[in-house]
Parts: sequence; structure tokens; C-alpha cells
Amino acid sequence: MTFAGMSVLTMILRQMLGGQITKWDSFVTRTWIQLGFMTTFGSILPPLLILFGAPAPIAWRVSSGVMAVMLGSWALTFPRRRQAVNPTRLPLQVVIFSLAMDIAALALAANAIIVPGELLAGVYAAAVTTILIGSGMLFLFTFVYWYDATIDREQSKS
Repeated sequence: MTFAGMSVLTMILRQMLGGQITKWDSFVTRTWIQLGFMTTFGSILPPLLILFGAPAPIAWRVSSGVMAVMLGSWALTFPRRRQAVNPTRLPLQVVIFSLAMDIAALALAANAIIVPGELLAGVYAAAVTTILIGSGMLFLFTFVYWYDATIDREQSKS
């Protein structure tokens, strides 16, 4: 949820630095909010299922399956959605982020199906943590990109 709040603050900062909100800015903000909600949902789903009486292994497997579908569909469509708003080549950092999300989705799918019971919680926690860390790194990369673009724009005016 912090990313959702930070994305709004970043958009305000961007406007304060003289930038206008573009389709690209809107896409980036939407991406942070989606990742924030996905991480939050992934964090509360297993305990919620356990509170409703599901055995722990079933809760971890169901949660893994749900998150694998959510993250997998999000990650597989990310490059196409990004290309639609910014047709430039994907920076290496974004390619690495996208691959990390694909690997996390595959780990969640494996966790739902074949991972031994004693490892279920650890694999699940690692995958959801990967979403959090990946989105944090994407946030920092984008913030630096916006800041550099603002500095370049100011220098070209001088």
C-alpha cells in the first residue's frame, strides 16, 4: 500500500518540478498501485484462508495458485502494455524486473502444484517478497529517470 501512496506523492512532485502528467506517467503510477495491491493481497490471503479453517498446506497452495494467475497474467502482459504507452526499447532494468516477475509467477505455480509441504510457506513468502522488492526497484529506477529528465529539460532551457 505504501507504493500506492508514494506514487501519488511522486506524481505531485513531478508536477511541482514542472512536468505534465502524460499517458506514460499514468501507466507508471497504475503499475505501482497494481503491484502494491498485489503484494498486499498476497500477504493477507494465506492467513485469511487459515482463519476460515483451511489446513495450512491447502491455504499455501491455494494462495500460490491465485497469486500465480494474478502475477503471471500481469507479468506476461506488462511488456505489451508498456510498449503501448512508451514505444521506446525497454531499459535493461525493466527487462530484469519483468523476468523477475515471470520467475516469481512460475515459482508460485510450482508451489501450488509440486513443492513439498514443508517448503510451501517459504517459497510463497520468497515469491511475494520478490514482487515487493521488484516493484521497489522499479519505483526507484523510474524516479531517477523522471528526475534526470527534469534536470535535462532545465539545462536545455538555460
